[in-house]
Amino acid sequence: MPVVCPTFLSFYDKAILSQAAIFGLRDDLDLNTGLKYSWVSLIFYFGYIVGTLPISIMAQRFPPRSVCTAICICWSIVILCTPACSSYGGMLVNRFFLGLTEAGVSPIFMLVVGLWYTHAEQVMRSSLWYSFSGGSLLVSPLINYGLGHISGGILHPWQYMYIVAGSITLLWGIALWWLFPDSPHESKWFSEDERRLLLERVRGNNSGTENRDFNRYQATEAIMDLQFWMIIILAIVSCTGSGALTTFASVIFKDMGFDTFISLLLNLPSGALAFICILGSGYMGQHVANARLYIIVGSCAPVILGCVLLWQLPTSATAGRIIGLYLVTFFSSAWVQCIGLGTSNIACHTKKAVYAGGTFMGYSLGNILGPLMFDAKFGPRYDQSFIGIMVCFAVCAGVALALRVILVRENARRDREYGAPDTLHGLENLTDKENKSFRYNL
Repeated sequence: MPVVCPTFLSFYDKAILSQAAIFGLRDDLDLNTGLKYSWVSLIFYFGYIVGTLPISIMAQRFPPRSVCTAICICWSIVILCTPACSSYGGMLVNRFFLGLTEAGVSPIFMLVVGLWYTHAEQVMRSSLWYSFSGGSLLVSPLINYGLGHISGGILHPWQYMYIVAGSITLLWGIALWWLFPDSPHESKWFSEDERRLLLERVRGNNSGTENRDFNRYQATEAIMDLQFWMIIILAIVSCTGSGALTTFASVIFKDMGFDTFISLLLNLPSGALAFICILGSGYMGQHVANARLYIIVGSCAPVILGCVLLWQLPTSATAGRIIGLYLVTFFSSAWVQCIGLGTSNIACHTKKAVYAGGTFMGYSLGNILGPLMFDAKFGPRYDQSFIGIMVCFAVCAGVALALRVILVRENARRDREYGAPDTLHGLENLTDKENKSFRYNL
């Protein structure tokens, strides 16, 4: 976790777009009309979709340390090239390749969590590393607040923001070669006895251990699995909230009448609340039995309430509308449970890799759909946009309840037909369908 979490913190370059937008990026690149700015945001996720499955499979075939180090360095180079963009088209190309290079990191982390931790621990560990995406909103506004005061230089403030972010990411990417952990049975800092103990810890998962041979049958089983597609739907609708916040939060604050610097600092409570939402969701998922899908349903309620406040309150009710925007941050409580389900409800390494890739493809689609709802013609209030977000989270709650009913019935069927689960095949390369002792987390 001390290595994985800072790696995800370096993802703060994604949050820079919203902040750079109010420091001249939209004006310099002529992004103030129609959906131009939205497309600059969402094309990142088209690149993410293209890269997610190939890099996820690559992370199964090769040591995660090597893959993670390589793509971290590649995406830092793309960030460092961003200040050279001088047109709308150039920015689209840059953002596409940024998404392509960043695509594999989160699925790799899902695989790593599945290898190192028990099912009971996985959702909390996933929430720990993902919470640092919210932590980026505590770091980047403060850094960019200072950079925004630079005047008279060769570059504009938004360009300095990308140079600093890219430099930090490059240094960390190089450090990962020595810091990133290998799999439990290859880590150099454990003795042979400790490695065996690590494997025995996860035997009870009944989900196998690392296997670098790609299994076509297991991949096909994943794609044909109803749970796979329902988790993708949950990822899509829950991440529309992410698309709204990361791209438009600073813009919406500025449209409420705040100046550029205050609009930037108003992102700080969102970062703090994201930490609370993500870690709180992970804590409840670990300590409250069979509550994960209920947590998703409960997380939808504050988001829907926030959208109603933004939609219904008059423009003069600024405080209430700010609270409404902060409540949308609860989307992250639902999303982190999707990550947890994608690691703990599947057995065998190839199927996990496909689930990890599929989950983050859903994440990408949600982040594409979210900004598309925010056409410039809906500004400055974006009422229609928040109605769309509200509908997405109503769907999220319904799908989560339906998936829970399906998994409860399947667990009950397995108990009836096969009896109590054991751990005899816990480390074998069997899928959750093949291992009759596997039980699904609820």
